[in-house]
Amino acid sequence: MLPIVAERRDMVARRADPAPSKVRYRLQRLWLTAWFRSFVRLWLPLGSAALLALVLARDEQVQAWAGHQVDTLRELVASRPELMVREVAIPVGSQDLKRQILGVIDLELPVSALDTDLGLMHDQVQNLRAVKTATVRLRPDGVLEIAVVERMPDMVWRVENRVYLLDETGVTIAEIPRRSTRADLPLVLGQGADKAVDEAAELFSIAAPFMDRVRGLVRVGERRWDVVLKGGQTIMLPEIDAHDALRRVLEMNNTQDILDRDLSVIDLRDPDRPVLRLNDDAIIELRRLRAVVQGEPV
Repeated sequence: MLPIVAERRDMVARRADPAPSKVRYRLQRLWLTAWFRSFVRLWLPLGSAALLALVLARDEQVQAWAGHQVDTLRELVASRPELMVREVAIPVGSQDLKRQILGVIDLELPVSALDTDLGLMHDQVQNLRAVKTATVRLRPDGVLEIAVVERMPDMVWRVENRVYLLDETGVTIAEIPRRSTRADLPLVLGQGADKAVDEAAELFSIAAPFMDRVRGLVRVGERRWDVVLKGGQTIMLPEIDAHDALRRVLEMNNTQDILDRDLSVIDLRDPDRPVLRLNDDAIIELRRLRAVVQGEPV
């Protein structure tokens, strides 16, 4: 009996030993390190979740189910009354421009705000030739507001038998069927006239005192202007300082009524040597007078 009692006492003593095993001791020491606790508490769960998500994402049935759920949720949100667009408002602009805007955005109402691409609509409206700047926004009352600054026609430009409207910067706004459609605007003609509207506007301003006699400005060689007057007279201006040359014509007209004479061309291309050309009738009359003076038969 004594050996058995002694063995039991040894077993009890071993169980009561508070010292941990080597493995447990090492795990306890490892748990005291910050990086291990962070790995177990945060990165291990995240990694497991990511691995599970990756596995599920590769499953076609899971993908189809997730896509269906997303589409259903989107349709549910998009159909909400507070997200519906029921009207398009264009506060300013001509009726023709409004029709162009409605045509390019091509929006069927009512439509959900989630199905409207404001950036795309802005670009579509901004690209219209008659639009200078555009702003597109959704109002809380379900109205799509498109505010534009319209380009205003400043001149009529004729080139290669086609007629256009230009704004003050030379941008082509629209094509018109004939010059008489906008007879109230000054006329410029020729290639490159649209690129020199600033100079043309200055010349028209200088010619204001006899603007009723001006038919238009012709761009010659994309480098200089001719001023064409009613009655067939032409003022040929130089490439440089054309405005000063036109002012000299005005001064000569004020003192000598040069524009009322039988002249077909006032050539100022060489500022130091202006040339005046008589019209055909004046040349014939001059020849007749010379013949009479010289005693030759007429």
